[in-house]
Amino acid sequence: MNDSIPSGSGSKSFNEKDTNAPSQAKKPAQPRTPLLYTSYNNLVSLANAQEGLVESGKKLVWRDPGEPPAILETLGECLLYALRGGFRAAGLAYGIRSGINIFLTLFTVLKTPRKFRFALIRHALFGEEARRFAAMIGIFATLYKFILNSLPIIVQRWTHLRQTGFRTPPETTHGEADLEANEDDSPLEMKSRRAKLSSQLGKLASTLLDSATLSPSTAPPQQPPHLSSSTQASIQLAREKGFKFDAWHAALAGSIAAGVAILFERPKNRTAVGQQMFVRGLQGLYNAWSRKTGIVIPYGSVIVFWLCCGQILYSFLLNPHTLARTYDAWIQSMSNAPLEAILMNRSLVNTGKFDPELLQTIVDGRSKPWKAAGPSIITPESLAGMKEQLKLAREGIFGPQVVSCEAIHPHRNACVPNIFMKVVECSRMLLPVYGALYLIPAILFKRKALLKQPLRSALRIIIGTIRSSTFIGVFVGILQAGFCFLRHLNSRNLPPKYVELGRRLAGSQLYWWFFSSLSGLSLLVEDKHRREELAMYVLPKAGESAWITFREEILGIKSRRKGAWKADVALSSLGMGMVMTIYQTNPAALSGLVRRILYQFIGPN
Repeated sequence: MNDSIPSGSGSKSFNEKDTNAPSQAKKPAQPRTPLLYTSYNNLVSLANAQEGLVESGKKLVWRDPGEPPAILETLGECLLYALRGGFRAAGLAYGIRSGINIFLTLFTVLKTPRKFRFALIRHALFGEEARRFAAMIGIFATLYKFILNSLPIIVQRWTHLRQTGFRTPPETTHGEADLEANEDDSPLEMKSRRAKLSSQLGKLASTLLDSATLSPSTAPPQQPPHLSSSTQASIQLAREKGFKFDAWHAALAGSIAAGVAILFERPKNRTAVGQQMFVRGLQGLYNAWSRKTGIVIPYGSVIVFWLCCGQILYSFLLNPHTLARTYDAWIQSMSNAPLEAILMNRSLVNTGKFDPELLQTIVDGRSKPWKAAGPSIITPESLAGMKEQLKLAREGIFGPQVVSCEAIHPHRNACVPNIFMKVVECSRMLLPVYGALYLIPAILFKRKALLKQPLRSALRIIIGTIRSSTFIGVFVGILQAGFCFLRHLNSRNLPPKYVELGRRLAGSQLYWWFFSSLSGLSLLVEDKHRREELAMYVLPKAGESAWITFREEILGIKSRRKGAWKADVALSSLGMGMVMTIYQTNPAALSGLVRRILYQFIGPN
């Protein structure tokens, strides 16, 4: 091999140096690695190091499936492990919340005056909502991890002290008796206790993999579903070493952590968070019971959604103070109907009359959502009909106990085309919202599928967005049809028996609850995998409304008590106690979305 490869413009070869120095004794040429090969090896090492750095940074933010639980032996290790997990969860929560905020802001930033755009984007990225959400999740993860992993250590030490009469500390910790020196142990294995645990973990994982190929008669009992073989092996090894997480460990840790973490959320949002935690716990208990008994209720999520819609929309139409103000305003905006028309209908059903000034507001074109367009958007036929009703109302004649079609949709004359246009308008309004709800989870939880099959994944996101938006549109369309149907049933052109039926239905609150519940059938438009999530979303809203109605009508308590925040904390603690118990003992009973979120924020333990 020629070793005289030039190394630069001013360098000389090895042979040239020998001819210029004859007085020196000639030495045999030493073989050395060419610079080209050395540079190549350095580039390869640098690339490997960068790839390893990227993977390490990725694991700090995102957990890969099948991560084994950590085996901790002292309270100090539990504290450090909890702090690391808490900081990681807080950073991930902040990134998710600010990412959702900035995604939704992109759809409104162009409509905002230029001088307010920077402030809008800054608030989306660094606003109070993102900070509070990150603090709540970080505190919960820290407390939960510390309490959950500390309880087995504390219980074992307490048991040992009771057995020894509180005189001597335990001589061995988890697994020390199994780590005594053997003849086949190498010095490296004896240097660290955790190296031996890792070795046993690998053997146990191999045993589980080998047992998977056995016949059903000789195979060991099945492990809990949705767990990889390495995770199953770690759980089994942890239990053998004394790291068994009982159900009450997770319940106590989840309750305490949630009770403290909820205090970092805004007071007005604590009730909603506590309600969601509670219903998720009930969902997990029901799924666990259903898996154990084999009893499945057909279309159970649709039935729950149907009942909840009956209570929510009934409260919106006739008893709005039982709903949260923000939720009531959201339903009003989705209905795309004049606010004054809803108020007129509420007054007609409850008292049989309405304030003529409400109808005057619609006639003048000063009613939302057409306030900016003015009276020009009202059709001549609707305008003439409302003026006639206004004249009769001022004389004390209010007609049927249901708002007129001219008032509920003054911008269109025909009822049936208006219903279809309602579906289209509401669907188009919610496209950006559902686009974010489909795109962000796909990026967070299904990145591999998104990169492997981008066209198919994009098509699924588009179809899902259109389908979910159409579901809301159909929901509003059914609600709109209920008004028009009852108004036409009170028409003078029908036979008297139908007019009498329409009069009774208009004054019956049971009818308003029933036709409101029909909007819940729109859930059949939605994908089957999302029906349960939507039912769990409306369940706490309906439960709160029903409780307030029961409290006022049956118990006679009209005002909210001063210590209501304590109820929010108690509800959050009870709900997360149930959720975390199921997560640690039977995670398959939780919904896929909840299970994946908890895994990223909490991990296996």
